[in-house]
Amino acid sequence: MIFASYALSLAAIVVMIVNTFLAFKLRRAMIGGEVGDRWRLLTNLIVIFLVGYVLSPMLLIFNVPVEYMGAVVFAVFLFGALFVWVVIHILTDMLSFLDMLGE
Repeated sequence: MIFASYALSLAAIVVMIVNTFLAFKLRRAMIGGEVGDRWRLLTNLIVIFLVGYVLSPMLLIFNVPVEYMGAVVFAVFLFGALFVWVVIHILTDMLSFLDMLGE
């Protein structure tokens, strides 16, 4: 079962590396403004996720106490919630902008 955990972790790390490159590519294309600022925040959160994904198998390898593993898991949950909050605000701004164009 530990092999499956490491395989899933490796797959997640690879996907997050690709996501990080895509986020930075989009970040360079952003003009700025409020959406650009929020995209920078999203990019920073993606980097934090990548670091967490890379560190997670290390917690198992180095037999880190369960208390610290729980802190890492709940930190990832918190950053995930922030990520969703920012995405919702970006989409809300974009939809309101599109509604203004339609009038």
